[in-house]
Amino acid sequence: MNPDALALPTGLNPAHVGDLLGFSGMISERSAKRLPASAGELIQNVASILDEMVVGAIGARTAQEFSSIRDSVFEQYFSAVRALSDLARIVVPGHVLDGLAAESFCELEADIHERGLAAFGAALRDQAMFAVWTMRKTADLCQRINAAQLPVNLREDDASISSKFAIHAVWARFHLDCLIKSMRLRRPLYPEVMEGVTDGLRSAVDAYALARRALDLRLPAVEPEIPPVDWDDEEQALLDDATYDSAIDIV
Repeated sequence: MNPDALALPTGLNPAHVGDLLGFSGMISERSAKRLPASAGELIQNVASILDEMVVGAIGARTAQEFSSIRDSVFEQYFSAVRALSDLARIVVPGHVLDGLAAESFCELEADIHERGLAAFGAALRDQAMFAVWTMRKTADLCQRINAAQLPVNLREDDASISSKFAIHAVWARFHLDCLIKSMRLRRPLYPEVMEGVTDGLRSAVDAYALARRALDLRLPAVEPEIPPVDWDDEEQALLDDATYDSAIDIV
């Protein structure tokens, strides 16, 4: 399935998706200690639903089976991520949520660096590391998006970009979760499934590009004005001579 062909109702704020890129899977015990007990339990309950969907997908033996399982659960996975986003914003203070996302990215990078080579080889380990790095950068962009003002006349454009962004971001995170779960459970992926997961990770780059576009709507790049150059008589004479010599060479 091509994520561009998906038409899921989103309504997700890009900044909220950026937070969830960091911990859409099960949050660590260390991170959970920073949450109020009731909040941690609620988030873990929703995250366990995401976990079950991923475990079902990594058990596939062929590309076709993996695609079939993924396509059948992705809409539910997306909805669960949305629910987790809404829940986290209600029960977790903003500064704690930002810290959790940052910690989770660090933990993911350390885990993949330590165990990724043995789990799926150098090439896929490096791609997974790049995907996490890209997600971290995307999450940073999302925070800037959240802090910036969107012009009223660009709301329609922003809604279209945000919808595509949310799908690509969650699509990439689903495939990263497949790798992480495979590694942590020591359950190797079959070669055909590994190819599908590799392809899905590429959506991390698409999500970054879309987040960049969303930020540009709010903070468009301003071209610096270059003041005109004032030539004195001597400089103008040198320029005229150089132009004349060039014209002779061409003739």
